Amino acid sequence: MNNQLIRNHYDTFARIAGFGAEYGGQFAAGSRGATLLATISDVVSKMEAGGVNQLSGTGEFRGGTDAKRLAAEALRAEMRDIRDTAEAISEAEDLPDFDDQFRMPRSQSYEVLLTTARTFLAQATPQEALFVEFEMPVDFLAQLSAAIKALEDADDSQDAGLAGQVGGTAGLRAELSRGVKARNLLLPLVRNKFRNDPSVIAQWDTAARIVRPERTAATPPAA
Repeated sequence: MNNQLIRNHYDTFARIAGFGAEYGGQFAAGSRGATLLATISDVVSKMEAGGVNQLSGTGEFRGGTDAKRLAAEALRAEMRDIRDTAEAISEAEDLPDFDDQFRMPRSQSYEVLLTTARTFLAQATPQEALFVEFEMPVDFLAQLSAAIKALEDADDSQDAGLAGQVGGTAGLRAELSRGVKARNLLLPLVRNKFRNDPSVIAQWDTAARIVRPERTAATPPAA
């Protein structure tokens, strides 16, 4: 992991710590959410003490793994089946807005894909019987959940691998790994906690986003 990506992870943790300072009080004391937010704040403090502010980004980050790509493709396939069925339901049942709940994401971002897939799951769950009536597998929600988890696991594995490549001190590597784990565990907890408050969810999505350094184009050889 290059220095810029270390810094980007730190920036994400710092934003999450700020989110926790504002909304963490809504989690019960000692709850999993409160504990994880406290972990993030501790990670920020220790990364600062470990010299993260001195890092400069010079390396090239090669993002993505085969496992992550394949998991994303499988998840998109599950989502497309649900989208196509929703369009059929919308037309057959004269529900013009029904299929609007199941729009495939235009972005190729894995995080956007996961967020959209979780929305599909939430929207389809109360309509499970209707989807099954239109010949979706009786366990289609379980299949979608499994596909979501597969991509989440692939993402966790990639982040853990990146943490092992950090070109800094052992302390920074350990704190980065701890912060990534806490951040990933917080993703569903915060969305569940504030599911009825879109404004807070939007703030969380911004806070939890990890910016990946752009690839630098290779300089073409001279003619």
